[in-house]
Amino acid sequence: MSRRVSAVPMLARRFLVSKASDGFLSMIAWVSICGVAVGVLALTVVTSVINGFEGELMRVITGMNGDVMMLSRGESIGDSAGVQARIRKAVPEVQAITPSFAFQLMIAGPHGVAGGILEGFDIGTMGMVTDVPNRVIEGRLPEQSGEIALGSSLSERIGAPAGTEVRLIAPFAGGEESGTPKVMQAKVVGIVRMGMYEYDSKFVFSPLPAVQEFLNEKDRVNTFKIRLSPGADSPQAAEQLSGAFGYPFRAKDWAQLNKNLLYAIKLEKVVIAIILTIIVIVAAFNVVSTLMMMIHDKTKEIAILKAMGLRPYQSFGLFCMIGLGMGVVGTVVGVSGGLLLNFILERTRLIDLPPDIYYISFLPVVIRWQEVALIATVAVSISFLATLYPAWKVTRRSPLEGLRYD
Repeated sequence: MSRRVSAVPMLARRFLVSKASDGFLSMIAWVSICGVAVGVLALTVVTSVINGFEGELMRVITGMNGDVMMLSRGESIGDSAGVQARIRKAVPEVQAITPSFAFQLMIAGPHGVAGGILEGFDIGTMGMVTDVPNRVIEGRLPEQSGEIALGSSLSERIGAPAGTEVRLIAPFAGGEESGTPKVMQAKVVGIVRMGMYEYDSKFVFSPLPAVQEFLNEKDRVNTFKIRLSPGADSPQAAEQLSGAFGYPFRAKDWAQLNKNLLYAIKLEKVVIAIILTIIVIVAAFNVVSTLMMMIHDKTKEIAILKAMGLRPYQSFGLFCMIGLGMGVVGTVVGVSGGLLLNFILERTRLIDLPPDIYYISFLPVVIRWQEVALIATVAVSISFLATLYPAWKVTRRSPLEGLRYD
């Protein structure tokens, strides 16, 4: 009995690599294996890329706005220190806060005019909350009045590299009733690249006192960017702040700042995973057809084995093992190829993306091993399920069917 059981793996291997029929069955088996491998490879790469895209967006958004951003929807706030104390009281997980003043205006450079957002930042606290100081790719951040830093895409658009003189035009700086825009001549001393077109094409950075003076908003701010302790729940913190302050304040966590985009990414991930899983299912049908052809081609051999004492459960296990072997080999090849391709994409960034369409300029990759394990498990499970019918079919055959004709 034990010899018969131990012979099943050997028989499975011999059936799978048989040279019968000029190797046709072996070729079909390898086609089935390749089908599984392609589906698994595609799933591994696509899920890793979408994870990387989502992670890169999170890095850029939190690097620009912190974990939570609270802004005033009405007039600007004069008691900045008092508001910060209330924020820390409402949310104990607050690690750092930086006040700022954001205002929409026009920027006129040597090659054109563009709309943008002028943000006055607090020099002392900005680096504690945001990643902007680490994203300067040319020059430096402004330190005094009359100096600004531009987003990289905005700089290219208006033709204003570091060292260029530009004009800032604030249409309603003195109030809508005045009807007279304010204009300030400023020197570009730095270029900032956050890595997201939404920010790089709009933002202009200047010290907070200079912006307050330019807009006649002395000692006033309208935005508070907040960095939470690691592991803190940012949506809950935003909800606590909204409840503690009420109108005119409004708090949003980093995910709410781009809610529609992140939702679209999650939905896209699910849809693509379903579509690519269908590839694995189609490959599983190839496994079924391969096993059915093998059963037909090996009718005489199967009959002889049964006549020699091969039990029904052993013949069932034999073909389950053959189909499962194809699924396992295809899954291993697919996962290995997917991880290799992910490594190449991560190291070389071969694929460039148009940032005005995809928000970021490269294809990021983040491998989540639990997802890779899930993909492999699903692929092997589908392959195993595909073997059940052919394996059951062979157990129903009588040995006489294969021995009836020579």
